Amino acid sequence: MEPLPDMAQYSAINGMVTDDFDGDGNLDICMNTNDYGTVPSFGRYDALNGLILKGDGKGKFSPLTILQSGIFIPENGKALVKLRSGDGKYLIAASQNKGPLKVFQLNKSCRFLPLNADDVYAIIVYKDGRHQKRETGYGNSFLSQSGRFLIVDSTISSIEITNSKGKNRKVTP
Repeated sequence: MEPLPDMAQYSAINGMVTDDFDGDGNLDICMNTNDYGTVPSFGRYDALNGLILKGDGKGKFSPLTILQSGIFIPENGKALVKLRSGDGKYLIAASQNKGPLKVFQLNKSCRFLPLNADDVYAIIVYKDGRHQKRETGYGNSFLSQSGRFLIVDSTISSIEITNSKGKNRKVTP
């Protein structure tokens, strides 16, 4: 386990999505931050405007600026989920208490691998020999649930998905 960078410690985190947002084969983290529901004498926890941490594949993460990431969630952030649009785009939706829903679109083409309701995790094998385990749980954000899919790109050679009964299925993209 590695601590997250200092910037990720500046405010409350209410929603989080992990995925490979830049296509480098390493997991990145997108966060919906801030909390205005604290005791008035403590003040609000509002030091961030959403945050993306770029993963290096070795457990370390580096914060991206708003200009680098395109993520700007300035208010009382709550849920954060990943979705697929009707025309096949990868979306991140961020809710804010008493504020507008913000939707961000990933600026790269994606192919999606739908997951079954009982899928628990996937082992992704990359063409360069690396292996990565991704859990496929339900609900990783404030009262919300992301779409059940994995991004598949040309760097992946195979995916083995395990369900809650221990049965595996292998997918070749």
